Amino acid sequence: MTIQDLQDELRSHIRARIGRGELTGSNLARVAALPQGHLSNFLNARRGLSLESMDRLLRALQIGVLDLVSGDELRRRAPRSLRDVEAVAMVSAENAGLARFAADQVLDTRNFKRSFLRNLRPGIEVDRSDWLRFVVIRLDARNSTGFFPRSIATTLLVDRYYNSLEPYRRFHPNLYAVSVGDGCVAAQISVCDNCLMLRPREPRRPIEVVRIAPGRSCFDYIVGRVCHVGLEV
Repeated sequence: MTIQDLQDELRSHIRARIGRGELTGSNLARVAALPQGHLSNFLNARRGLSLESMDRLLRALQIGVLDLVSGDELRRRAPRSLRDVEAVAMVSAENAGLARFAADQVLDTRNFKRSFLRNLRPGIEVDRSDWLRFVVIRLDARNSTGFFPRSIATTLLVDRYYNSLEPYRRFHPNLYAVSVGDGCVAAQISVCDNCLMLRPREPRRPIEVVRIAPGRSCFDYIVGRVCHVGLEV
C-alpha cells in the first residue's frame, strides 16, 4: 500500500463519517488545525496531504493508519499461521454502536476462525459498509435479559452487518444486541406501533418497550445479530 492509497482511504473514511452526520468538514478542519479550504480540496481529490497534515487528521478522527488498511491487505502480510485467525475487538456496551473504535475504546480482542466469519450471511437494511463488521461485547446479568446464566460472564460476537428483522434461520428468532440508553442489551425483538419490543427469554419477565425516536428507524437501534456466545468460567 502506498501513501497515495492511504490518502484515498482517509478521504473515503472522512466522506463516510460526514455523510452519516458524525462530523462536519468545518469542525474537522478546526480540530485538526487545518485551513478549511485545504481540507475541502483534499476531500474533492484536488490535492494531497503532507505527512504532518495526515497525522493531524488521524489524531482529530481518533483513528490510526491500520484503521485505513483493508483486512485483505493485513491478511496478505500476516504469517501463514495467523491467516485463518481474525482478532475481533471487544468494546464496552456503550461503544458497541460506533462505526469504528479508537485505540482506547478497545478493551481486549478475541480470536475467531476467519473461515467461520466469512461464512456468516449478512442482512443489511441500512448501509454500514464503512463499519467494522464484527465486535465482541461482554454482558453482565443486568443486560442479558435472562438469556444467559447470571453467575457466568458472557461474551457475544455480534455481526453488525445483520440488522434485518428477517430470521437468519427459518423458524428461529434472532438474538440481537440492541442499543438502549447508554448501553445495549441482548434480546429478541419485534416492532409494533413505532416501538421496539425487547422480548426476554423467560416468559414471566416483562417485555421492555423502547419508543423509536422521531427521525430514526428500528434499524438504528439494532447493533447487530448475535452469532456466537462465549461463557467465561
